[in-house]
Amino acid sequence: MKMIISKTLINSILIIPLILLLVNIFDVFFPKDYRSDQQLINGYFSEENKKILNYISEENRNEILPYKSAIKKLDELYKIHGETLKFLNEATKIYFISKVPVEYSWKEKYTKIKFQENWILYFFRKFEENQISNGRESKYGGAYIFYQSSDYKFALKRGIGICSQDAISFANLINKRYNIDYNIIGLDGHVLLQAKINNKFYLSDPNMGLTFNFSIDEYYNNYQNQLTIKDTYTAIGRPELAKHFNKEGNRKFNYTGPQVKRNTYNPDTLTFFSNYIKWVLPIFFLLIGFYIKFAKLKS
Repeated sequence: MKMIISKTLINSILIIPLILLLVNIFDVFFPKDYRSDQQLINGYFSEENKKILNYISEENRNEILPYKSAIKKLDELYKIHGETLKFLNEATKIYFISKVPVEYSWKEKYTKIKFQENWILYFFRKFEENQISNGRESKYGGAYIFYQSSDYKFALKRGIGICSQDAISFANLINKRYNIDYNIIGLDGHVLLQAKINNKFYLSDPNMGLTFNFSIDEYYNNYQNQLTIKDTYTAIGRPELAKHFNKEGNRKFNYTGPQVKRNTYNPDTLTFFSNYIKWVLPIFFLLIGFYIKFAKLKS
């Protein structure tokens, strides 16, 4: 009996980590991508989104730009324009046309963390859902049900977005791929960023596909810039977003790394390190399993 239990335990130590590693590998090659979802396609070509597509001269689109095509276009643009406002302007548009508007895409069935995406965070999501279903307040505030990622690969591959995720993931993209520095700009009701191009900051709103040739500070200090913001957001049918450009409640952050800080748009420490732990942990147990198995064979 003890031998059977021991054999079952050793097999479990080998099989379970192997399954988890295969799940990780599967997600690398076949990540979640919701661009083929008909509901999201309809949202992408809705009248509201078409108005923005028209404004940024992308009215002839017939598909949501796939992730690989977006990255290829971005890399080509950077080769041509380098670290310039022209690059930032075009890159912001490319990010926008690669995802579906928040009104259609930011739904629980798309946003909740899936097992294949990150099996560690998946169990935290299940715990969070259990808390909520039992009438308790979730200590994670819905973070794993409406999951936002600062990793541009994860965020952009899904093809869905909300202003805060768009800002931090686009910032991550231009920083990791092109070494462009940034600030995250948390408005009172909207999130965008400003990118540092040749020692000057320029506002970028990847959630709406817009770029401005001034910083958030220059917005406050210049009436013409304030008028530009108002006119631009009005032109795309979103005048309410211009109202968020007020000093009260607005914040500027230099960092979006793995820190647990309230209201700084930083991914929490668990989210950051789980992307490494989900690989290290199964490999660790797999090695232990092999060690025990071969040790028993020798004995």
